[in-house]
Amino acid sequence: MKIAVDCRYIGHSGIGRVCEGILDNLDYSENEYFLIGQKKYLEKYIGAHIVENDTEPYSFKGLRSFDKKLNKLCDAIIIPNFLIPFGIKIPVYSVMHDLIFLDLKQTTRGIKDRLIKKILLKRCMKRSKAITCVSAFTLSRCKHYFGRYAEKCYVAYQGLSKDIINYAEHNAYISVKEDKIVFVGNVKPHKGLKTLLDAFSQVSGLTLKIIGEKENFLTGMNLDVSAYEHVFFTGRISDEELFSEIESAKFLIQPSLYEGFGIPPLEALYLGTQPIISDIEVFREVYKDLPVVYFVDEKDLTEKMKRSPETVDCREFINKQYNYKNFVRNILNRIGTYSGKHQSDKT
Repeated sequence: MKIAVDCRYIGHSGIGRVCEGILDNLDYSENEYFLIGQKKYLEKYIGAHIVENDTEPYSFKGLRSFDKKLNKLCDAIIIPNFLIPFGIKIPVYSVMHDLIFLDLKQTTRGIKDRLIKKILLKRCMKRSKAITCVSAFTLSRCKHYFGRYAEKCYVAYQGLSKDIINYAEHNAYISVKEDKIVFVGNVKPHKGLKTLLDAFSQVSGLTLKIIGEKENFLTGMNLDVSAYEHVFFTGRISDEELFSEIESAKFLIQPSLYEGFGIPPLEALYLGTQPIISDIEVFREVYKDLPVVYFVDEKDLTEKMKRSPETVDCREFINKQYNYKNFVRNILNRIGTYSGKHQSDKT
């Protein structure tokens, strides 16, 4: 079979990681793949065809940049998000991470922006042959908003990158942790950073490292200056530096108000660091069998940061339960289901 993959998300955190997870686990001798994106990210995938495209996938230009010759060359396309470019005529197999734009109005730039995103989400639901939901929570939100198309949806958990797996194989667990906690991610309001800072200001003897960009950090945060003492931003760092920061920390804190999956706690567990995570539905689903600590509010988080972490050793379980080989197999199985019909349509 000939399968296209929209790889323009590589370089973006989150969805970019998922895209790499898909590409790293494709068998390039089994099918013929056409990878859409920047050559510098894709040339390592030996045996694949590169369809160069440096447009921003989140832009209007990006939505109109699909190379229509792929409609004749390919049998299907994998899109690791809900943004399906215009002009695609072949079957689409998409990945739905969350429906935060509909669930949390504050994540959009007003009524018009929210309406556009709702239209694009509905178009994805309608246009896709099958939709991989990264959690049962995300699937439930698809049913809530787009029940008519929900039979196309199924759950497949994402996994960890090859980079972190390779790093872990060559590094033993750190038994003596530093007096620091880490937060990994952006500073958007739904990530719950204000709750973390409020709680952190009540704790002594620890430093907080925020691994991400400082841009817009103070927006909407009317906190006492003490909340920022012993808080450090790393800015953009390499994967190896990221893994080192996580594995040496006392805790990783994920105070999110909303997630579709939430990968940093899984990375922390893999590196032997216990996560403290917000008590939200998706975390109860994804981390129910793993040694995480849940918190319900600022006061509860403060108390739990004062505790000593438990010893964490669950790599074997994570490898079985959360891996991209299964994620990719699910997508390819569904492409196989529809390929026969599509082939007959083309002839």
